[in-house]
Amino acid sequence: MNKQTILNRINALLSAPVKLAQMKLDNGTVIEAESFTVGAEVYAIDGENKTPLEIGSYILEDGTTLEVTEIGIIGEVASQATEDTAEMKAEMESQKEEALIMKIAESFKPTFDAMNEKIENLSKVNADNVAELKATLSKVSAPKTVVAPTEPKKVNFSAVNTKENLSSTEARIMALLSN
Repeated sequence: MNKQTILNRINALLSAPVKLAQMKLDNGTVIEAESFTVGAEVYAIDGENKTPLEIGSYILEDGTTLEVTEIGIIGEVASQATEDTAEMKAEMESQKEEALIMKIAESFKPTFDAMNEKIENLSKVNADNVAELKATLSKVSAPKTVVAPTEPKKVNFSAVNTKENLSSTEARIMALLSN
């Protein structure tokens, strides 16, 4: 290629009109960008003046949220449908979990009903047993106190009566009696 051909191609590319997309914010302000994608430059249009959009969150007329993270640069684009879909998915997931819990609870219901019935039967049997026991106890008289006979105690006279307080004859007699 010669130099002239290369220059003609460059001029053609540079002179090609750049078509910028325009959208309106929910407050009516017109904004302009080459494309409304992350990283693209975005400007607010006021008549003939173009000013870079300030940092912040902007809502377009169609409900799309536009986040500007650097002055004049799009940081994030989130459509209303995407946000609604995420909320709907979370709600549906919650409903699924709730339905699963209800199914599990319903599966245990027969077991709980059977257990409640057994408890009621045991309570009735227990009440019957208590009534029967009270009737039996009312028929029985109070126990009589029985005193056991006691054996006579052996007194050891040899230990009580020593030689000091008895004469020797008395001491011998007492010793014989105690054995």
